[in-house]
Amino acid sequence: MVTIKEIAQVVGLSASTVSIVLAGKAAERKISEETQKKILDTANQLGYRPNIAARSLRGGVGAAELQVAVFWAQDFRAQMLTRFLEGLRQEIARRQVPVRLVVYPYQNDGLKDMAALTNASDCHAAIICNASFSDMAFLEETQLAIPVVLYNRNCSRYASVNVDDAQMGALAARAFAAHGCRRAAILTGPPVFEGMEIRVQGFRMEGECHGLSVSDTICCDNSLTGGYDAVCRRLRQEWVQALPDALFCGSSMIAHGVLRAFWEAGLLPEHQPKVIAIGNGSEEQDAYSVPSLSVVRLPMEQMAAVCISLLLDTVAGCHQPVSSFLEVEYVARESCGPLDLP
Repeated sequence: MVTIKEIAQVVGLSASTVSIVLAGKAAERKISEETQKKILDTANQLGYRPNIAARSLRGGVGAAELQVAVFWAQDFRAQMLTRFLEGLRQEIARRQVPVRLVVYPYQNDGLKDMAALTNASDCHAAIICNASFSDMAFLEETQLAIPVVLYNRNCSRYASVNVDDAQMGALAARAFAAHGCRRAAILTGPPVFEGMEIRVQGFRMEGECHGLSVSDTICCDNSLTGGYDAVCRRLRQEWVQALPDALFCGSSMIAHGVLRAFWEAGLLPEHQPKVIAIGNGSEEQDAYSVPSLSVVRLPMEQMAAVCISLLLDTVAGCHQPVSSFLEVEYVARESCGPLDLP
């Protein structure tokens, strides 16, 4: 195992300076960015791994484990963590490697304050999920001392696992158009990352190609209640005279609230607008709602598996960090039928 002393010898600096940088305390000690980069680059090239478990357990149980931190934002996406963890679990079991996962909940815009991320003595590697605009700015400006993979975000400094957000919106628009829809409404939460806006743009652009216009864009809370309340208000006001043909929802949670509002209004499924959501929630819940919910599925489990695989390969020195794109698919259910009609 590479030691701090060995890194210090290579870079020609004191072991204490190297230790300060690897502990994430360079800024408060006023160590230059050039020196930080030199130390961190050398540590990565040499395959340095802080011996977290050995420090905390003095060589006891768990000392040989790779400790991976999973940073997950504490907002509407908290309910999605189960799917992500299942993807991690399956890949770790498949590779049969000793990994200890530690989940660090954080507030939007608060990554910079997470000592577990900036202090290299807390974990060997990290997967960062759901980073906000501000969090991404922090990551673009900061070279962390540990290997990092980003989930569903792009950053020039770190490897990432993503999907084509524009394609997610486009698939929904094509499915609506295949069923003769001409006037759509969009229900989405406040954008917390660029991909949410790109999905809407992809929907609008593809819709225009098929004669599908957007008559209403509704910003609501990204929750069951948010979707329910937004549609209830529209049913009492703007939609009294005419319903839109189609509703594109930014999340499964919003869509389930929408379906509840339709049910309470006495609208039978055959008289409801077609509904498609970004499928980021429980697939079982989507499949067993009434009507069952059609989604453009976010392959969260597969993305998690690729995240941990990239991280394990990077830590093992198998390759330099790379980024990966996964395909998305439209899953047709009762709320909107097949994409391609005969």
